[in-house]
Amino acid sequence: MKKRNSMIIFCLSSIVLFSFQNITEVKAVSFVHTFKKTPVVSRSEQNDDFTYNFNRINRRNLKAKTDWFTDKIGKNSGNDHYYRVATNEWVSTDDVALVNRNVDRPITISTGHNIWKLNYKTYEFSYTGRRLSAGTWASNERVQLPRGISYCKVGPNEWVQNIHY
Repeated sequence: MKKRNSMIIFCLSSIVLFSFQNITEVKAVSFVHTFKKTPVVSRSEQNDDFTYNFNRINRRNLKAKTDWFTDKIGKNSGNDHYYRVATNEWVSTDDVALVNRNVDRPITISTGHNIWKLNYKTYEFSYTGRRLSAGTWASNERVQLPRGISYCKVGPNEWVQNIHY
């Protein structure tokens, strides 16, 4: 009985000890959001000019209104950019919104900016009628839309437009 109790305590101690040794802290999270059915392309090996050739994958699309983690960006010789969403699967930056969360980088603005509200279902921004005064503001999330317009989050569903960080 004593031996059994000792063994149980030893096993539980080992589990507790080793369960805390492999913790990986993830800081920033980047993902793309699709607005419509989005074509997927594959990438070739790197060209001499540090660009890639991208080719459409037949019958492969990302479903509309879905989110996909991304970790890399690439471009072709025509200066079109693509985000990687899976092993050798890429989507055009013209077809998706890029969302960066947990960025934790303050922004400084020298003049007042309009405050926008994000509809998380449609990824559309609407003007709130309010303005953010000049100063340095905490910001932990960024959204870049396909047309190059970007927003920085400065409060609970409060966003300012086109702040370069």
